[in-house]
Amino acid sequence: MTEQPSVPTGTAHPTGTAHPTRSDGAARPIRDDRTAPSLAAADTPLRPAAGAPLRIAVVGAGPKALYALEELTALLDAAGSATATADHAGAARSESSAASGLTVTVIDPVAVPGTGTAYHPGQPHHLRLNVTAAILDEPATGDFPAYPSWVQDPYPQLADEPYPPRAVVGEYLAQRWQQMIHGLSRHARVEHARARATDLRREGSAWHLTTDTAPADVGPVDELLIATGHAAGHRGALVHHWSSPLPLVPAVLPAQRMLSAAHVPPGSRVAVRGGALTFIDACLTLTEGRGGTFTESTDVDATGGTEADAPSRLVHSRGPHEPDLIRPITRQGLLLDAKPDPGTPLTAAGERAVEQARARFTSDQGMGPDAVLAIVVDAATAMLEGTPAPKQHATASGRDARDTVVDSRAAVEHTLSTGAEPDLPRGPGRAEAALRRSIETAQGHRSPGPAWALGRVWQTLYSQISAGLRGSDAPEEEWARFRQAAQALERFAFGPPLVNARKLLAMIDSGAVDLSWMDGEAGIDGAGIHEAPVADSSDATATTRHDDATATGRHDDAPSGGDVDVVIDAVLTPPGLLNLTDELAGSLLRRGLVQVRPGRRGAMIDEAGSPVGRDDAPLVAADGQTVAGLALIGRPTEDHVIGHDSLNRHLHHEGRCWARRIAERITGDDDAAPAVAASPAVPADGSAPAIPAEGSAPAIPAEGSAPAAPAPAVAPE
Repeated sequence: MTEQPSVPTGTAHPTGTAHPTRSDGAARPIRDDRTAPSLAAADTPLRPAAGAPLRIAVVGAGPKALYALEELTALLDAAGSATATADHAGAARSESSAASGLTVTVIDPVAVPGTGTAYHPGQPHHLRLNVTAAILDEPATGDFPAYPSWVQDPYPQLADEPYPPRAVVGEYLAQRWQQMIHGLSRHARVEHARARATDLRREGSAWHLTTDTAPADVGPVDELLIATGHAAGHRGALVHHWSSPLPLVPAVLPAQRMLSAAHVPPGSRVAVRGGALTFIDACLTLTEGRGGTFTESTDVDATGGTEADAPSRLVHSRGPHEPDLIRPITRQGLLLDAKPDPGTPLTAAGERAVEQARARFTSDQGMGPDAVLAIVVDAATAMLEGTPAPKQHATASGRDARDTVVDSRAAVEHTLSTGAEPDLPRGPGRAEAALRRSIETAQGHRSPGPAWALGRVWQTLYSQISAGLRGSDAPEEEWARFRQAAQALERFAFGPPLVNARKLLAMIDSGAVDLSWMDGEAGIDGAGIHEAPVADSSDATATTRHDDATATGRHDDAPSGGDVDVVIDAVLTPPGLLNLTDELAGSLLRRGLVQVRPGRRGAMIDEAGSPVGRDDAPLVAADGQTVAGLALIGRPTEDHVIGHDSLNRHLHHEGRCWARRIAERITGDDDAAPAVAASPAVPADGSAPAIPAEGSAPAIPAEGSAPAAPAPAVAPE
């Protein structure tokens, strides 16, 4: 992890954690990529523009909503500071924040705002973030520390841990939310409605929301921001089709409840649908969460390597309450590759390849998916050709079969098109071999192959890729090629931290995890487990992040189930708005308030999140009115904007642009707020461009909610 400065002495914020002061002693610095007026009088409530007071509703209380409201708070602070004078500042401070008339109502059932449903502080600590927490920098207001500084007080033992427990990140986000509310309350009356929004309608120029709790109606509101993260469910979830006599656990999270001994008894044999990050969460909960331990082995492997050049490995010692066996079933028959430790440098050739690739992302008009994939293949090929000669140490996964650099392009293209390296053996042991070689590569005991090169290119160029593809109007077939390639690329780039990959391999070595059904191409649908090959489902929701999903269609072969005692569905709700069981998403589509391009999943939006049509003009709804006062950010817009599962607030700028539009409407002056521009990505590991938190943001229902459906959330974050 990149070395971070300690927290300087400063004043305390309401949560009791000290926040940094500037070098000149002034409190509440702005740490942002824009200029802003001095905040010397930022406590002055902002006076509204002439006319009716503005009423705002925000659906969702996760990181995306947090970042947008922090941006709005910073802009209102700056505008209030710019208009305050020494003569009336004291009197203005004495006025109640409600006097301005501005109201902000946040609608979300979550018990701990700021965490969304992804980072609940009550989670077990063996569930880790899968992106480095260094991307959690100071908010736009500058009145709360970045995570690396914050963590040194409550959890000093985690100060150098790049992948902390998600529960600890949740504590940080919850405190940051409270600080945001404290700042926003200087300008508005802020309320939190613990409810789930199920419908929206327009009456005149105002919006009304229907919720699942009393009072059922929220409104009228003038501005509505939807930042809902993971939707509540999708039609591809097993729970909607399940007819097998086998018990079904419909979701992994919240893990302590869903994977309790009552649902997954000790000694049981478990089948898991999915093999990505949520599957790893399930494995860790059923082993480490039940008394299992992992220790470093000092043994030298059987290939004759010395202890110095042999890859280190973990040994899994069974706990007394673990299941007997865990069998994953995935569509691709492969697991996620291990992620190298943060700060692991690229070779000189790799750095050159990345810089040359970055230079090709220069067009202001956007890029087509095929052009982006061509850049990725070229860069990965150049990176692979510049790697050292293959290392001589070998393990059971086989020696490096890349004979000459001449074959690098062919190997890269094959790996991208098939999702597996050319020399990866087929049949029994295939999934384990792929995982093992990714760990050895991340540890430096195997020369990088095409999967590693593709993953590093995708990871380091992700901010440019996301910006270049924003709003792409490429034909449906071209976008389909991109999505297929992206599934493989994300499996190479955004897998588990090395420590969790090593734990998974230790579980395989101990026999706790059995990959035989993955190697044998078993499948699962609503009727149960099929040990014959599975045909692809036509349901677009059957695929999610990476290779997580398996087919959900019916089969001619009879379901088997073998010796399984319980089935766990570890497939999360896909992004976008299509094929969801979420009522609010259905309402947006049914009322014609959003438009989705063919082959895409999410709503088309402008720079500030407002719905647009195919010509990028403001969308006209089914009632004939232009859709105004509505904005969507995050997962509901996936494919129009890609890569929303991220804790990096700089990767996308729709929330910031929305905040600017709202601030201008409040002040009635386009010049009242500092200019807002798309910001460069904050380095995720101290050196590379921003990395999205692809799998670290799984859905977690609010505490006390019923476990009836797969998982509601945000997020790699």
